[in-house]
Parts: sequence; C-alpha cells; structure tokens
Amino acid sequence: MFLLLALLFFVFLPSPWDVIGGVSSGALGILEVVYWQRRMRREKVQTGVENLIGATGETTDQLAPSGNVRVLGELWEARSSSELPPGSEVRVVAVHGLILEVESAEEPTSLSSRAVSPRDSRA
Repeated sequence: MFLLLALLFFVFLPSPWDVIGGVSSGALGILEVVYWQRRMRREKVQTGVENLIGATGETTDQLAPSGNVRVLGELWEARSSSELPPGSEVRVVAVHGLILEVESAEEPTSLSSRAVSPRDSRA
C-alpha cells in the first residue's frame, strides 16, 4: 500500500515534496514487507494430518460405530469404539486415509492409540 502511495506522490506532488513523500512512503513500504515476512516465519503451518490428530469436533449423526463428525469446520467420516449420540464432543486419535478414528472428548487420552502410518495417511 505504501509503495502505491509513493508512486502517487512522485506523480502528483510538486517538487521537492514529491521526492520527500515518495522516498518516505517507499521506505515505509519496505519496512512493512520486512515486518510481515518476519512475523509469518514464526507462525506454525497448520495443514496436513498432524493438524487433525488431537483436534476436537462434534458428531453430526449417531456414531455406531461409524458416522459423520465436524472437525475444524469440515465434515469427515469417522469411526469410534463406542456409540456416541449426535452432538457429542469427540477428539481425533488417528487418521486412516479419509476416515478419522475418534473417541469421546470426556475420555482420557491414550497415547498408544495415537498413530498414523504413512500408508494410511495417503488419500
């Protein structure tokens, strides 16, 4: 935005204000780009199977033992070891292809059941 403003200053302001305004706006534009680049490098990328495991969601229909759940705003097919009524809060423990393995969010998390094999995570 500042770089566009610098261009407008160079075109429409009389001399020497065009140089002063253009250079200062250009410098602010460069500082803005540097700021956003540094800030975005610190952010963790939130994509892939790793983002799904441990995420919580809600059942949209009866899980007996399979059905649909909404996790991170998306509708997924899911399997559960126990029956869960619609509207129950669930936690994703594994991903097998495009099917999520879930458990009730009230149950304690079992670390041994959290597994994703490279073969299963391919679509």
